[in-house]
Amino acid sequence: RGTATYDDGVIYVGSYDNNLYALDYATGKFIWKYPTDGGIVSRPAVFENNIYFGSEDERLHVVSPHSGRIVWTYYTDGPIRSSPHIADRHVFIGSDDSHIHVVNAATGRRALKVDLGAPVRSTPLVSGENVYLGVENGEFFCLDFRGRIRWRVRAKRAITSSPTYANEMVFFGSVDGLLYAVDAKTGWGIWRFRMERGTISSPQVADNLIFIGSADGNIYCVDIRSSKEVWRFGTDHQVSSSPIAYKDSVYCGGVDGYIYCIELKTGQLRWKFKTDGAITGSPIIHDDIVYIGSTDHRMYALPT
Repeated sequence: RGTATYDDGVIYVGSYDNNLYALDYATGKFIWKYPTDGGIVSRPAVFENNIYFGSEDERLHVVSPHSGRIVWTYYTDGPIRSSPHIADRHVFIGSDDSHIHVVNAATGRRALKVDLGAPVRSTPLVSGENVYLGVENGEFFCLDFRGRIRWRVRAKRAITSSPTYANEMVFFGSVDGLLYAVDAKTGWGIWRFRMERGTISSPQVADNLIFIGSADGNIYCVDIRSSKEVWRFGTDHQVSSSPIAYKDSVYCGGVDGYIYCIELKTGQLRWKFKTDGAITGSPIIHDDIVYIGSTDHRMYALPT
């Protein structure tokens, strides 16, 4: 279910079998695995020769990329389904304990813990001296590095979608069926784009276009300046995966088991590949190869 990360010839990916796997990026050969006591949907982050990721066992784990052995762990009071964001030599991560945790990346010592009032499954975004993230009760926060609220806005339903930043705007989706664009400094609403159903997919921006999947089965492309729909691409099931733009294509997985390659400007299908399970994680791309996992217990590497 997890989304992979590439670093120095190795693919790191978590699984709902409770393990983090390290695989050779060229051959897929198993290198090592690191066991936890919960499922891993958190995307690993790499920083200064350590791998950081959360688990549903309520811990932030840090392991060596060379041996797969533990460096340190940090405990929260709820399952971690957020992914770590590393900035200013600290790890920012949300937990179902309703807090954002900020932890020293070298020592594992807590620097900050802020109660946001609801489970935090959105991955924090750090831009400048601001931290942006959404929570399960529909609130979206901008915090400073001391944990003080600069501004907040509210969606009608949960926000598990992780935000992205472009053109001094922050974008995020909600289970209420809306894609939001707000001013990054003030939180002032700039526009909203309505989908037919809600989303847990995280948006990505490229070429002044924003791409997002929805539970209505569509992958949407929206102009970030006008909020007008440019195109939509329909699949046979909901799209929980987050799209990624690469060169002149958009890649995204579907719960219908397909990985789709779509022409970026037109929304026309270029190719699709069927796996034997659902795809809920998001693709990554390295050296013109797209990597994605499926609930069929396989990791796939496909030429772009």
